[in-house]
Amino acid sequence: MLADAIIRWTARLFVACYVGRLCVDAIGSHDASSLRIARWLWTCGCAIYFIHVAAAFHWMHQWSHAAAYEHVLTRTTEMTGFASGIGLYVNYAFGALWLADTVIWWLDPRWPDRIAPHYFVQAIFAFLMFQATAVFGPSFWRPITVAVIALLVVLRRFAVKTPDRVGDNPA
Repeated sequence: MLADAIIRWTARLFVACYVGRLCVDAIGSHDASSLRIARWLWTCGCAIYFIHVAAAFHWMHQWSHAAAYEHVLTRTTEMTGFASGIGLYVNYAFGALWLADTVIWWLDPRWPDRIAPHYFVQAIFAFLMFQATAVFGPSFWRPITVAVIALLVVLRRFAVKTPDRVGDNPA
């Protein structure tokens, strides 16, 4: 019972950190404080993701890759009719990408300024988060996912324009 709660709540928390970071980005304020908040949300989300993975492997799969693969295969088949466990490898890649992006951001605070890598990472995250919440998550997540997407669109649409990044001089 406690194990199930830890697995579920760590998933909810890392998704909340991801959405929080998107909200900070959508507002469009790129002052030092906003960037610091976004980076910490991203970092906490990454750490919580790995806690979630460790909890799932420990309590659900007894540290067995084969058991985890079988679980993903079963869930994918139930939800999509497509019998594949490749989603487990996608999750491994997702974790590696999140960790790499987080480390790079701490080494180079201007990392999100690089438009192509930033949007590449965000597109992958958006797709995988949508899959995890709206497709494979409980049915009550579907309207929540739609509401969050609508909120992000509204925030971005009505965001107050500020200088692009810290150190930019609007003069």
